[in-house]
Amino acid sequence: MLDRARLSFLLSVLLALGLFSHPVASRADWRADWEKTLAAAKAEGNIWVYGPPGLQYINAIETFKTVYPDIKMVYVPGSGSQHSNRMSAERRAGKFLADAFISGSGTGGILAEKGFFDPLPPQLILPENTDQSLWFRKQHLYADPGKAFIIMQGNVTATIAAYNTQKHKPGELKSFQGLLDLKWRGKMVSFDPLGRGALQLWKGLYYNKNLGPEFIYRLFSEMDVTIGRDFRVAVDWVASGKYELFIAARDTEVGDAMKKGLPIDLYRAPADEGYLSGGFGHLGSMNRAPHPNAARVFVNWMLSKEGQLAWQAKSDNNSLRMDISKDMLTDKFIIPEADGGYLVPSLPEYQDVSGLRKILAKAKAGAAKRYGKGR
Repeated sequence: MLDRARLSFLLSVLLALGLFSHPVASRADWRADWEKTLAAAKAEGNIWVYGPPGLQYINAIETFKTVYPDIKMVYVPGSGSQHSNRMSAERRAGKFLADAFISGSGTGGILAEKGFFDPLPPQLILPENTDQSLWFRKQHLYADPGKAFIIMQGNVTATIAAYNTQKHKPGELKSFQGLLDLKWRGKMVSFDPLGRGALQLWKGLYYNKNLGPEFIYRLFSEMDVTIGRDFRVAVDWVASGKYELFIAARDTEVGDAMKKGLPIDLYRAPADEGYLSGGFGHLGSMNRAPHPNAARVFVNWMLSKEGQLAWQAKSDNNSLRMDISKDMLTDKFIIPEADGGYLVPSLPEYQDVSGLRKILAKAKAGAAKRYGKGR
């Protein structure tokens, strides 16, 4: 073993060579950067966040107010399309009001293509945020190639359809492939596959190696599926017995119906037919933000353990940070396994839906021939 004198000499040599200098400097740099950014954010005094509607999301995001009371938050709720139209109009008028944006991958991806966001990695200061090993798959996942719109949420989604519990038994339908059984023909309603509320599901099925374009084509060309455009109405149709199944049903509406005592529940698919849904859990920092330092503080807090705990607990959605407990989540089905090979439709490689559109058009033409042009 080295005696104290020799150890001291060795350390002095290593320090002289600079071998230990970078980590120390790095720790000092982030602290100084954070303190400077926080002081500047407090001087700016405000932050404008555009995000999803719904009290659970508002409560989660506005937790920021209690942590940083010196930075006044203005929260603007709305749908993705509303925010996209609003910000596009604002920018055409030369107005840059939003500092940060939280939404689904569809809207965020479009805005990222238009150059509305700054790349996110250079804005991350806190070591717990730059350490990607704390996240699902030990990396940050982004919904755009420029790494400006991060996926901070991921719910395992494997819902096949809603069914009437007075007419069917649990486990009667175990796979999406089961929807092609002739006993269901003419007895199913589906939300518009290209509608915003269901697009993630159909992208998940389209790009799934076990299902893919052939499954979607057969479903809509052979099974006489009715297209609905209101989730709650379709749930009522199944609960009343008008239809046997509601494909693309969501836990939200079905859960509300179950609380009311309606005879309805969900059939779930096996893991290899499911996907990881980002939902409203995507975060971006606007370029030309009026309060850039406040925006930087916000995105660092939002992605921190504290911020993600608030997001997960109050929105009841699974955070992709793996170092926080999932015990508070109401629905345990949404929690992914750490090594799960889930398809993530929010990733850039799955954003192209032109192939899905073609398959649906072809299927519709086939259905018109089979069931008549009036369909």
